[in-house]
Amino acid sequence: TMTWLQTLTGLLEQMQVHRDAESQLVLQEWKKERKEMREMTKSFFNAQFGSLFRTDQNPTYFLRRLSRFADIYMASLSCLLNYDVSHTFYPRRTPLQHELPAWSERPPTFGTPLLQEAQAK
Repeated sequence: TMTWLQTLTGLLEQMQVHRDAESQLVLQEWKKERKEMREMTKSFFNAQFGSLFRTDQNPTYFLRRLSRFADIYMASLSCLLNYDVSHTFYPRRTPLQHELPAWSERPPTFGTPLLQEAQAK
């Protein structure tokens, strides 16, 4: 869910320059979907408490400490049963603000007909 939300946000950022009616309709649908997804992800957390990992757009102190000291984090120890005993977990590097973001500015390699048509114009 969060990956699609980030991808959808990236698509909105990239496609907002197109002013034709068809693109604007697609953008409006994407904005509606993004709003619904944001509300859904917020509803996952207790309204009185919120997320342990994020305060609005900022990581919490707990997340920063967890990211610094935890080798792996998962909801339950039983999640390890989904992995082979020889599986290697590779840590992900958190990019700094000036480094490549999660959404790349490069065109996607997957097929998006409207995006390809818009780029061809």
